[in-house]
Amino acid sequence: MIRGALALARSSTTQGPAQAALDAGGSAADAVIAGFFALAGQDASVLLSPVVAIVAGGGAGARVIDGRSLQPGKGAARPRGWKTEKEIPSGAYVAVPRSLGLIAILHAARGRSGLGGLARAGVAAAEAAGATKRAALIKRVGSAGPLALASEEAVSALLAAGGPVAGGILTAEDLESAMPEDVPARTTSLGADVSALSVPWDAPLGRLPVADAILACDGRGLLAALVVVPTRREQGVLVPELELVLGRHAQPVRRGVPRTSPGAPLDMPAPLAIVGKSGFYAAVALLGKAGVDVAALRPLAEGWPAETAVAELREKSGALTAMALLRDARDARSLVSTGDATARASDEP
Repeated sequence: MIRGALALARSSTTQGPAQAALDAGGSAADAVIAGFFALAGQDASVLLSPVVAIVAGGGAGARVIDGRSLQPGKGAARPRGWKTEKEIPSGAYVAVPRSLGLIAILHAARGRSGLGGLARAGVAAAEAAGATKRAALIKRVGSAGPLALASEEAVSALLAAGGPVAGGILTAEDLESAMPEDVPARTTSLGADVSALSVPWDAPLGRLPVADAILACDGRGLLAALVVVPTRREQGVLVPELELVLGRHAQPVRRGVPRTSPGAPLDMPAPLAIVGKSGFYAAVALLGKAGVDVAALRPLAEGWPAETAVAELREKSGALTAMALLRDARDARSLVSTGDATARASDEP
């Protein structure tokens, strides 16, 4: 057990590997990566889903790694487009994944443990689910990072699901050029030495899927927050060769409708933020929301206790679940508020 090192996720099967990474001396970045792999082993839609991460503290600066999926179609002629929504095939909704690139950047910049070790829980979870092909892919990601998708087998499988043969516009050029962006976080002053960090783009409008999140802090003061967008199997696009499910995130080309440019980031919920004041920090995720109104986070910067503040934040924001990981110079604590408007607390293990 390392003082001040704590991970938080909605399920114990995700939180456990994240906490184990911290207990082994890994960084907060290692913890959210381990949690991501564990979730990807359990859920076929996670490994190539849209992902965004925020890291701050511990001398790391305040950074956002943007792993939103991209609109496909690079290097391809513009298709004629579909006349009606009913005739659009599932393959036309397949976007360009950047999740594995995000994991590679996050690990290279902030990781302390080996990527292969962080992937083990995901491999085990996939094997336990009987998904041996997915387990093998996660293992390859642990050893080769995003290059695991560069194999002929993987590229062929993804193009079969989202390329022209499936009615989509995904190309090999899309997959080759799909690297995330590592950009400064948006900093918002909330007055009286309180500031909030969030993603540097506005929350998208419209109906969006519900995201999941993993939060972590380590003994060196680094905080990391990662949000991922799973897809229900029956709503996604199957890739049987890899035992994966792809989300329906791309914008199909429609006749008479302006085309979304190939390579453009696609909307996803990113309800993450970090608020801090004088050495006290809180990483927050509001599941069920598209983003975070950082002005509402000010009460969380006032220190312990924070159960009421988290419950009120969930209630006022309308989030399905509010997750908060609080950290001062010595200790860490996690809080979760669900629909009953109460906060469940957990001190560091």
